[in-house]
Amino acid sequence: MTIASFFLLYPTQSVHAKDDIARGNEIFTGNCAGCHAGGMNFIKEKKTLKKDALAKFVSPTLDTDEVNAWLQKSGQHQRTVFLKAPSGNGKLTDDDWSDVTSYVVDQAGGEKW
Repeated sequence: MTIASFFLLYPTQSVHAKDDIARGNEIFTGNCAGCHAGGMNFIKEKKTLKKDALAKFVSPTLDTDEVNAWLQKSGQHQRTVFLKAPSGNGKLTDDDWSDVTSYVVDQAGGEKW
């Protein structure tokens, strides 16, 4: 069996993505929901995490990389101490941000908020 046929028979992306979304949900609930419960934004009301707002202010296609970069570069997020960050140091790691972004994009794209 070749490597290519192995990945056709046993795809890994979808399982990994589901794990990221589930972990992102946990991180979001513990660290982000205080300001963004239900996809809202209690700091800047118009810049919610809902599909229409993300498409307007961040990424028209809800590109995960674009949303991730925007979230991390936000001055508000750079100044925030995330009390329940998995790292224990009050900051989210790149993996944490990726998982949170996957969750946010999944929620927004599926209009689940």
